[in-house]
Amino acid sequence: DSTGTLYGRGTYLAESITKADEYAKAAEGEYAMLLVRALGGRVRYCDEVEPDAEDLTRSCIEGPFDCVLGDRKKCRGTYREFVFFDTENLYPEYIVIYKREY
Repeated sequence: DSTGTLYGRGTYLAESITKADEYAKAAEGEYAMLLVRALGGRVRYCDEVEPDAEDLTRSCIEGPFDCVLGDRKKCRGTYREFVFFDTENLYPEYIVIYKREY
């Protein structure tokens, strides 16, 4: 079941630090973020406003694709997201610790 996840239950990456920051949670006033090297392989492109998360997940786990590119920039004017269902394609390289300034 992929309830509550737009593109299915996977590891979500963003090409925008602003998008990633939306999900960061503070610990003693500091935030942490991973900078990850990702091997996209064969990418399933999706620009649907309401995608079929189960179909996307299945196409990567059982089908020919390695990840999903959710193009929210095209359909909503926000950010593109990459979703991986196999962590073997991800390599965290850096942990970035930061504070927000307003």
